[in-house]
Amino acid sequence: MKKESVLPEIVPANKEEIVYSIIIPHKNIPDLLRRCLDSIPQRPDIQIIVVDDNSCSDKVDFAHFPGREREGVEIVYTREGLGAGYARNVGLRHAKGRWLLFADADDYFLPDFLEMADRYKDSDLDLIVFRAESADSESLEPMRPRQRCHDDLSENVDWERIRFRIYAPWAKMISRRFQVDRQLSFEEIPVANDMMFSVYTDYYACRVAVCSGSIYCATVRQGSLEYGLVLDHLLLRVSKSCRLNHFLRKQGVVDRYSGSFTYVHACKTGFGRKEYYKALWIYVREERPELVLRTFKNLLRDKVKQIFK
Repeated sequence: MKKESVLPEIVPANKEEIVYSIIIPHKNIPDLLRRCLDSIPQRPDIQIIVVDDNSCSDKVDFAHFPGREREGVEIVYTREGLGAGYARNVGLRHAKGRWLLFADADDYFLPDFLEMADRYKDSDLDLIVFRAESADSESLEPMRPRQRCHDDLSENVDWERIRFRIYAPWAKMISRRFQVDRQLSFEEIPVANDMMFSVYTDYYACRVAVCSGSIYCATVRQGSLEYGLVLDHLLLRVSKSCRLNHFLRKQGVVDRYSGSFTYVHACKTGFGRKEYYKALWIYVREERPELVLRTFKNLLRDKVKQIFK
């Protein structure tokens, strides 16, 4: 394996204990990364870890890499190009804080997010879940929140009702002690690398708090992995979604997720019939039988409706 190139560790001048380690994977979007970094106040108890996932030199000026001159920012340059999951795992190995927070480089934190985070920093909780707003990445116009269960997040919500529903790692504080004890890490795959990390976090966390305050903005950006249409990525999402359903079934949870067929349908609308059948085969082979049966019943019902329309 190729060696990672790591900048010298930056130690706060007053050597305060690091409370927050904020991990940000990055690839080829330096202007948006700078915006993300600018949204994080400078405090001696914050460690920011930017992991560059083998960016291209024609898109990134490495001599003036965002955050390079800022105190409290550590930059790790990787050459493997293995995606955001790998980059986040590299960040976890460098983390020193009591609490872990994750951000995507094209997103940003909301004003006063630390004020809300500080309410929980001395607690013995394993996990704190906050709200996340959404906006268009270019215009910053507000959009419908990307976060699942956004409107349900409040201090008195029944955790079991929203458990296993929020798959993104952002807008959460995770105890590093808890993460290390449970050896939680991200899958090193091109897409959906955070799905099982979040599910395992929910599964193992015993002490959880939910906050109705918003600390993060998850942007919508054309060309991002979330919205880009790539056949191999869609097929991988089908497989990983099926795996998630099997895990939930083992825990006795039968109504949390059934979105694997959504990606099968996306293969048909985005690429054609041949690719659709390829995705459908993965779905039939790997999904829970009862969900497959339900899907085909719904397809048959819709077909009959079309015939007699």
